[in-house]
Amino acid sequence: MKIAVLVTKLPLQGIEARESLDLIFALAAVDHQVSVIFSDDAVYQLLKADDSSGLMVKDFRRSFKLFELYEIEQLYVCAESLRQRKLEATELVLDVQPLDSTELGQLLLTQQHLIKA
Repeated sequence: MKIAVLVTKLPLQGIEARESLDLIFALAAVDHQVSVIFSDDAVYQLLKADDSSGLMVKDFRRSFKLFELYEIEQLYVCAESLRQRKLEATELVLDVQPLDSTELGQLLLTQQHLIKA
C-alpha cells in the first residue's frame, strides 16, 4: 500500500512531532511503501545541527538514520515551506527532494492514503 505522511510539526512540539516519526517507522515496518513529506514548520526538523541545538532537535536527527534502516527512500520537502522560512535545501540534514505545489499534487495522486501527522 502506498501511503504519504505529511509531517507538519516543529520538533519542539514534543510528543506530537515524535509520534509522526514513530508512525512513519511503524508503517514501513509492515511493508507499506511510505513517502514522507516535510511541510510547514516541520522543515525546521531538517536543519543541520549546530552546537546550540536543543536535545529534542538532536533526538530527531538521530531518528532520521532509521529512514535507511526501514528502507524509506521517498523523502520530500515542500519547496514553498522552505521559501516562506527563507531556507535552502542545502541547509538540510537529510537528502530530501524539494517539491513545488504541482509536483506535490502529482505525488499525492499516486498515493492510496494520506496521513497528516
